[in-house]
Amino acid sequence: MSVERPVPHQTVTKYAMRYWELCLPIRRGVRTRFEIDTRALAVLRISLGLILLADLIHRAGSLEVYYTNAGVHPVSLYESSYSRYTGLSLHALSGDLWFQQLLFVVAGIVAVAFIVGYRTRLVGVISLVLLISLHARNPAVLNGGDRLLRVLLFVALLAPLGERWSLDALRRGRARSKVVGFATAALLLQPLVVFTQNAILKHEGDTWYSGEAVGIALANDEMTILLGNALQEYGTLLEALTWGWVFLLSGSILCLWLTTGWLRVCFVGIYLSAFAGMLVSMSVGLFPFVLAASVVPFLSTPFWNTLARLVPSSRANWRPRAATLGPLARAPVERRVLASLRERGYDSAASFAISYGRSLLTIASVLVLVWMLLFAGTHASDYEVPAEIDSPHLDEQRWGLYTPDPSESYGWFTVEAGFENESTVEAFEGGDIAADRPPDAAAEYDSFRERKYLEDVRSSGRGETNGLIARNYADHACVRAVDTHGEAVETVTVYRMIQSSPVDGEYEDPRPLTVIEWDCTASEPLDE
Repeated sequence: MSVERPVPHQTVTKYAMRYWELCLPIRRGVRTRFEIDTRALAVLRISLGLILLADLIHRAGSLEVYYTNAGVHPVSLYESSYSRYTGLSLHALSGDLWFQQLLFVVAGIVAVAFIVGYRTRLVGVISLVLLISLHARNPAVLNGGDRLLRVLLFVALLAPLGERWSLDALRRGRARSKVVGFATAALLLQPLVVFTQNAILKHEGDTWYSGEAVGIALANDEMTILLGNALQEYGTLLEALTWGWVFLLSGSILCLWLTTGWLRVCFVGIYLSAFAGMLVSMSVGLFPFVLAASVVPFLSTPFWNTLARLVPSSRANWRPRAATLGPLARAPVERRVLASLRERGYDSAASFAISYGRSLLTIASVLVLVWMLLFAGTHASDYEVPAEIDSPHLDEQRWGLYTPDPSESYGWFTVEAGFENESTVEAFEGGDIAADRPPDAAAEYDSFRERKYLEDVRSSGRGETNGLIARNYADHACVRAVDTHGEAVETVTVYRMIQSSPVDGEYEDPRPLTVIEWDCTASEPLDE
C-alpha cells in the first residue's frame, strides 16, 4: 500500500504559515509599542508651536543686543566665528534691527499656522528653517534645550502631525485614530536616545550613581532658582531625587517603550512631573518644555479616550462649518492636482505620485533612525564614526547635560570700567566692584541666554576660540559704560568670579579670573 507524500511546495507553505502564526504576537507587540494616537501627535504639534512662539517672545527682549550690528554679535562676527554655521543663517543677510524684527514676525506667523495645523508639514519645515537660521546667527546664546528643540522638530515633521485637531484634518474631512511606521518609531525613540545616552555618560562620573549629584547641582547658585534654592537644606530628599532621576534616565526604555496602556500613561506622568520640577529648580532654558513635549507621543489611547469622556458631548462633537473657514476650506492644491489627473484619466500617474511620496517619506524616516542611533551610540561609547559620514551639521545627537558630574563650583561675571583719573567702578551700574558672593548668583543675569553668552566670552577671552567674541563684547561694554556714566571710559576689564562649593557649610572667598582687559580708546586688548 503506497503512502501519499506531500508536495514540496505544500510543505514549505505549511511551515511558512506556521512561522507567520508564531511571529504574529511578536509583530503585534512591536507594532503596539510603535503606534501613536493621533491626538498625541496633535498635542505635540501644538506644544512645539507654542514653544517656538514663547522662544521668539523671549528672544525679542534682547533682539538688538544679540542679533544686530549695534549689539555684541554683529554680522562681521558671525562671518568670523563658529565656522560650522557660516552660510546657514538668513538672519545674517542684514544686521539692521528692522530686518531682524521682520524675520521674527514671519517666524511668529508661521508658528501660529503650525499650531492650528494649516499646511502642517510645509509650515513646519519653514519654522525649522527659520529656527536653524536663528540658531546659526548667534550660537553663543544657545544651550542643549535649543538643540533638542530643532532636533525634535525635525524628527516630528516626518510624522503626520496634522492628522487630528487641525485645519488640515477639517479640509480632508477624515482622520486616522492611530498611526505607525518608521516615522513614529523615530519620534518615540528620540527621547529614549536622549535619556539613555545621558545615563551612560553620567555613569562615567562619581556622583550620580552615589546619590550626591542633585545636591551638588543645586549648590550651583548660578543655575539654581526658586524651588531649587529651598531644597538645598534637605540632604535625604536630594539623595532620593538623585536616585529617582538616574532611574528615569537609565530605565526610560523599560518605563516608556516596553509598557502599554495605563501603565505607560502613569510613567509619562512621572516624567512630566520630573520636568516640571526641573523647570522651577534650574535655569536651563527650554529644556524642560522640550523634554515634556518629547514624551507626549507616549500618551496612549486609554488616556485620550478618558479625557474625551470628560469633555461635554456638545463640545466634543463640534466642528466648524466649511463656510466659516472661507478660502481655507478648499482642499490643498496637491489634492486638487491629483483629483484633476484622475478626472482626465491619468489614474496611474496620480497613484505613482502618491506611492512615490510615501516611499520617499519612509526612506527619510529610516535614514533618520540610522542617524539617530549611530551618532548617539558613537558619542556614548566614544567611538569615532568613519570620516566619510562624520559631519558637524549631522552629529547632533549629543546629550550630556550635567555629565559626567555636575560642577562643584560656580561663578558670575563682573565688568569694571576704568577712567582717565585711574578710578574704577562697576561698568553698567556704577559703584564699587563687589568682591563678595551675591545672595543669588542666578539673579546676576537678565536671562539664561546672557549667562550662556558670557560663558562663551570667557572661553574666547582665555584663548579657547579665536578671541573675537570676547573682543566684541569688551568693545560693546565700552559703549554701554559711557552711556551709563556719561563720560569717557579708558578701559574695561571683564572678570569671571569663581566660587567653590562650600566645605562644611562655609564658603571660601570668591576668586577673580580676568577674562579680558580692553583699551576702549584704541579698541584693542591692553596687553597688545
